[in-house]
Amino acid sequence: MHKKSILALTIVWLSLTGAALAQAPTADPNMVYIPVAVNGAKNAYVPGLKKENFKLLEDGIAQTVTSFYAEDQPMDVDIILALGQLQRGRADLNSSKIREAVENFRQQGNPKNKYTVEEMPFGANGIFAAIDQHITRLATVSTNPRKVLLVLTDGFESSGGDPARTLQEYAKKLPVPIYIIFAAGAGEAPSDIQELGRGAAIHLSGGAGYEDLARFTGGRLYQAEADTQLRASMESLGQELKNQYVLGFKSTNDAKDDKWRKIEVKMVAPPSPLKEKDLKVKVRDRYFVAKPKK
Repeated sequence: MHKKSILALTIVWLSLTGAALAQAPTADPNMVYIPVAVNGAKNAYVPGLKKENFKLLEDGIAQTVTSFYAEDQPMDVDIILALGQLQRGRADLNSSKIREAVENFRQQGNPKNKYTVEEMPFGANGIFAAIDQHITRLATVSTNPRKVLLVLTDGFESSGGDPARTLQEYAKKLPVPIYIIFAAGAGEAPSDIQELGRGAAIHLSGGAGYEDLARFTGGRLYQAEADTQLRASMESLGQELKNQYVLGFKSTNDAKDDKWRKIEVKMVAPPSPLKEKDLKVKVRDRYFVAKPKK
């Protein structure tokens, strides 16, 4: 699915908030970057942690964190809107609610974040190609170690073949977490999130589809009713991304072998009322190391 050159994106809405002033960190291509969110009492995010409060292990082997980025630093965010209720160029009630939810999501983040938003014509058959283009752009153009793709959709790819599996194999090799929100109409949201991307819901026979696409990249899949839950869900995600720390390390294993490596983060509580047992870590459980391109 990957093209050698980045396909031109049809950007309906482009915002570079604070671009002239933003001083985002620059990623080192030889580093692995792991976003980590930490919750404490009453599930509140824990601010002000330092590098020494984190212990990072890869396949059970301690790694040295050489780059540390505190929470609430600028990040690059691409957003794809593939929603039947969103009418491009119109300000009807449903479209306005969706755009307000996106704007509220943006308001949760650092004002120096850079956003690229694409409103797709609904039909969903181009959504995998759009995801491919956006993660390629973020991986090759964005130098910020803090980057993410957010996809809002209320329909699944139906073009036949196996585009989701192809995209998964490509996306897992890139340092771009993909978060997907399935925004169903009232009464349409599946009762079990595990069933959202499985079986008859998409054309992949027995596959995980969108669920695996999000999980393989370190993101997550959510469900939300478009009318009543979308704004709150996006606000919650915006808060999580804002409060993520980023741990950068050079692995002690220098093999490039097309294999997964297990990630574990343990906490060392700072000298405060906080205790290690009360700190809950939200972090991806593995990352993929691809073989060098020939």
